[in-house]
Amino acid sequence: MTLRPVHAPQDDRPARFATEAGAALDAALVAGLNAYDRTRALARFHRLSPDTIASESPDAARAALKEIERAMRGERARRGHWSYDLNRHISLLVAHRAETARLHRLLNRA
Repeated sequence: MTLRPVHAPQDDRPARFATEAGAALDAALVAGLNAYDRTRALARFHRLSPDTIASESPDAARAALKEIERAMRGERARRGHWSYDLNRHISLLVAHRAETARLHRLLNRA
């Protein structure tokens, strides 16, 4: 009698974990966009004046995006360091998506 090797079922945990993590991140981004308060979110960027934040011009929207992108580069540079904060990174991503959509609305309105 010859024994056949028994094949263990393939472990799909890494793929399932990646799928669930992606779904959780998407849910956090949607919740963040729904609760996005532009004035409060942009007030922490000291290079943006209150007049720039309140402005409805495409140039002001580009200035806000530039500051958000600068902060995102700084946050990515901290990845792996103890000072890295995933929540801060997600809030920057939410702000970037909201401000990008706002810029597109302003450009289409003009």
